[in-house]
Amino acid sequence: MEVGPLVAGETVRILVVDDFVLVELALAQVIQGTPHTLVGVRDPRSLPEALAEAEGGEPFDLALVDINFGPGVPTGLTAMRILQELSPETKIVIESTDEERNRLLFLLASFAFFEPLGLMSKASTSEEMRTLIDAIDRGDLAGPGLLRPPGTLSAALSPVQRLVRNVGLLDELIRNSTDLILWRAVVRFDKRGEVARASHVDERTVDRFIAAKSHVVDKIQAEFPEDASMHLVTSYQDEPDEQRRHSNLVRLARFAQTHSHFFADEAIDELFAARWQSARAGGPRQRRTWH
Repeated sequence: MEVGPLVAGETVRILVVDDFVLVELALAQVIQGTPHTLVGVRDPRSLPEALAEAEGGEPFDLALVDINFGPGVPTGLTAMRILQELSPETKIVIESTDEERNRLLFLLASFAFFEPLGLMSKASTSEEMRTLIDAIDRGDLAGPGLLRPPGTLSAALSPVQRLVRNVGLLDELIRNSTDLILWRAVVRFDKRGEVARASHVDERTVDRFIAAKSHVVDKIQAEFPEDASMHLVTSYQDEPDEQRRHSNLVRLARFAQTHSHFFADEAIDELFAARWQSARAGGPRQRRTWH
């Protein structure tokens, strides 16, 4: 039987990036009595300093990164960008509360733009945390919460596999800078004229946006029916054109309001801008292309 490093005693340097201390405290209990080290960072903006002060100048082996911080604080997307730039050797696992209604787009973006190895619930038991860390250190991605390597796929996709398979939905949701402007307007308004004025576009552009994005939200709902945010979304197809357009705009507004923290995140401006620039240049889409 293969024994993980938390049992075998090899040093694992762990970084927790979370504005709440609970995961860090739980991990401290897990590694108590071992040579493993644990550092906590409450704000992604403090990451460069924490990385620079890492013990012995060695990079962290594993970073557990929360995706959604409090108001006015950069999100986990910024944390992963900083880790990618300053400590590319560090393996990343996203941590999240299962009940978060606004986490789905953050999760899709995390797997679209970066290469996290897994997803850990903040409600994980100490044994589940130990199992996850051991599996990652062994390079075994077939465990709970992790990607499975080719040849070990089961009939049912794991939550991480489903996210990776559907990252293209994010590109459909935000195809260009106008889409992003419109989503931010829809967070605030649910009337066609108001959205057009706030976005500095004509109402026909708003109509095309409503039609296109309603179909994308349908796809997201079909792929992630259990996600709490999708329970707010009802599709309207059998109404007269004008009424259907308004109903679907109201529907998109509810979706946008649920994910308002995501649409307001300045990190996605940079992430998508780099993606669009690469596409215009004819280059391949890569998740690790920060300069």
